[in-house]
Amino acid sequence: MIFSFAKPMTKHSIVGHLSDTSQALSIARLVVQYVSRHRQSTPWAAEAGGQLFGTLNATHVCVTEASGPYAGDERSRYRYRSDSAAAQRAIEDRHKRGLLYLGEWHTHAEDYPSASGLDDDAMRRLIASSQLNSNALLMMIVGRARSAAGLAVWSVSREATRRWTLSENPEGT
Repeated sequence: MIFSFAKPMTKHSIVGHLSDTSQALSIARLVVQYVSRHRQSTPWAAEAGGQLFGTLNATHVCVTEASGPYAGDERSRYRYRSDSAAAQRAIEDRHKRGLLYLGEWHTHAEDYPSASGLDDDAMRRLIASSQLNSNALLMMIVGRARSAAGLAVWSVSREATRRWTLSENPEGT
């Protein structure tokens, strides 16, 4: 499954900041709505996930599209592994349209998500085996709580994992 919308500059409902940097994060309202539909809100719901796409420059990371989950994914209540061939096709498709692969998203069966050691390890392996347009990838985890409190986003690089401070953008509603 692939989610996209026609106007990449659609208002953003979630904004984020990292300490000690002027770079800002914006997550499009429709991306937040899309990933939130996969929230693990029932006791039997399996994790879901996919990829994040958009644009970036020295001052702004803008997430405008999300893909996944895919039929070939490995999914259980507490584990998610994306179908690598489907994910690569999504990355190549977006690249043709001028969008960058920015990272990964997946759900957790907790209200306020936190990254596990397995999440961090998986992202570091992905970075080590990928050709990237930046020095880090985003890792978004979607929890059960609604609003910005139910989302967590990290920038993961070879050197460090840093959590973005997120808030809702009143202009993005």
